[in-house]
Amino acid sequence: MQARRLLAAAGVALMLTAGCTGTRGRAGETAYAIPPVLDVTRLLSPPPVDDAARARDLAAVRAAQLARTAAQAAHAEASSTVDLFLFAAVLGPRFAAAQVPRTAEFFDRVYRSTLPHLQVTKECWQRPRPFVADPTLEPLERALASTRLRSAPAPAVPQSPPADSPCTAPAADASYSPSYPSGHATVGAMMAILLAQMVPERRDALFALGWEYGEARVISGVHYPSDVEAGRILGTMLVGVMQEDRRFRADFAAARRELRAALGFVP
Repeated sequence: MQARRLLAAAGVALMLTAGCTGTRGRAGETAYAIPPVLDVTRLLSPPPVDDAARARDLAAVRAAQLARTAAQAAHAEASSTVDLFLFAAVLGPRFAAAQVPRTAEFFDRVYRSTLPHLQVTKECWQRPRPFVADPTLEPLERALASTRLRSAPAPAVPQSPPADSPCTAPAADASYSPSYPSGHATVGAMMAILLAQMVPERRDALFALGWEYGEARVISGVHYPSDVEAGRILGTMLVGVMQEDRRFRADFAAARRELRAALGFVP
């Protein structure tokens, strides 16, 4: 069973890592400004370190696996590929890339701008995935595949971090990307926050769906609840910082106008 899952991983493309090569995007556009002094590794709490907290985290993953229904599993697998337009479930069929190209470009740039900060946070703590800690867990196939794809270059992390750094040394086994924080929860939170600012009429449902991105990763067996909580905090933090960039604000305003017009809302 495990061998079949590993083979399946080779054929699954996950946008969290695929196609992102740094801080410059298509047509040479620079990323939105995130001050280099922002050290996210010092702003997030570390993953649980004491035995009792780790046991509770792992027990929650086991419970989610035992309780998950076929419908929950299907939903979790569908969200293994991070896709902005899954929010069409809330915004309707007119929320599609062909209808809102500026909006799609804006969110792509947001993602590319924040990816290095997500990566460096993961590389800091090198937390093993729950199915590594407990081999009896059975992660869903597409979700498992998403933990193995690391096509974007990971940021350099010193082999021996400074004495005051919260980071640990790199893990010896790089078969899977680190678990903490959840990238899906990070991106889900960012998409929900920004879409809710654009379409406040659907705010509650947008946040609910964005938060489901993280919950689905626990149901899938590839993340701990604490990974998801940290991802949501990280996503919120990064959106708040990017909003200080005048280019971000201009692009956000243009995307908002386009999106609201496409959906039939007043400006």
